[in-house]
Amino acid sequence: MTISDIAKKAEVSIATVSRVINGKGYVKEETRRKVEQIITENNYLPNAIARSLIKKDSTSIGLIMPGRGYPAFSEIIDSVEKKAEGMNYTVLFCNTDEDREKEHRAIRKMMEYQVKGILIMSVLNSDEETVRLLEEAESSEIPVVLIDRDFKEGIFDAVFIDNVNAVYEAVRAFLEAGHSKIGLITCPDCAKEGNTKLDGYIKCLKEYKIPIRSEYVYHGDFQQECGYLACQNFMMLSDAPTAVLVTSSTQTLGCLRYFNENNMKAGEDIGLIGFDDITTLSAIGYSLSVIERPMKEMGETAYDLMMMRVEQKGEKKRLREILLKNRLILRGSEECSHVRLEKERK
Repeated sequence: MTISDIAKKAEVSIATVSRVINGKGYVKEETRRKVEQIITENNYLPNAIARSLIKKDSTSIGLIMPGRGYPAFSEIIDSVEKKAEGMNYTVLFCNTDEDREKEHRAIRKMMEYQVKGILIMSVLNSDEETVRLLEEAESSEIPVVLIDRDFKEGIFDAVFIDNVNAVYEAVRAFLEAGHSKIGLITCPDCAKEGNTKLDGYIKCLKEYKIPIRSEYVYHGDFQQECGYLACQNFMMLSDAPTAVLVTSSTQTLGCLRYFNENNMKAGEDIGLIGFDDITTLSAIGYSLSVIERPMKEMGETAYDLMMMRVEQKGEKKRLREILLKNRLILRGSEECSHVRLEKERK
């Protein structure tokens, strides 16, 4: 039997069962007796992790991520594990594969194990249940810190990238290279209104008084095929963009595949700026301009924010939101030969 089973039998939350087991936090006397009776009747013995919690010496933290496959995600995982190792903490890692049911189970598991804190990069289609479970974790004194992805509802400590500034700087780089027809390939944004990549694109074009054309914005996903189809769509326009800004590394590969099949080269025939470095491209000598996100710093900052709450240092109140700055690395692929010539003639 697990803490989850006890919670179901008693018709209470996992957090309530945890408070009864730990003798910590308020629980109605009637509810406490009910939970204790179920524990006794079922000869429940907490596992090693739970026993360590009862002794108040738990050394586990929870890290919930939507995958390991993306290099950027791996950087976050590595940075958190190194920080935890340095403080003699164990990281309990759950991979949700962008599946919200797996996400729900992962959060319940972390509460059942009574980790010291939870770091989570939510799945793209997170729902109210995810927010409810995380709020339940907070109510049982397990601090939660969001990484990179936000919720439309809910108030939690968080570490995000400044999406507006990231895209703004990339669009400005295109404008300075002489482009005025700039395509944007978006991806699902897990950000509150005002901090999306599209916001940065619109803000920059408005400030430079460049018309915003809906046909230059392709609403896509994180798949490689999205980049390919977006470029195909752009190039079919009678007045096609001369530059493309991509918002995920997988989309970048799709764009490059389209360019290769159509004898186009980024930096000569069309401008291109990607999101995050792709090691394999650098290894074969392909110079791609990118928006580099500080993923290592994001993992470290999220861990520090969580431990601040765990160790009760500084203010304990939520919400503390930290926005990290990106770095724009220009290697020449933002250029376009005929656009450069036109600029020089002027």
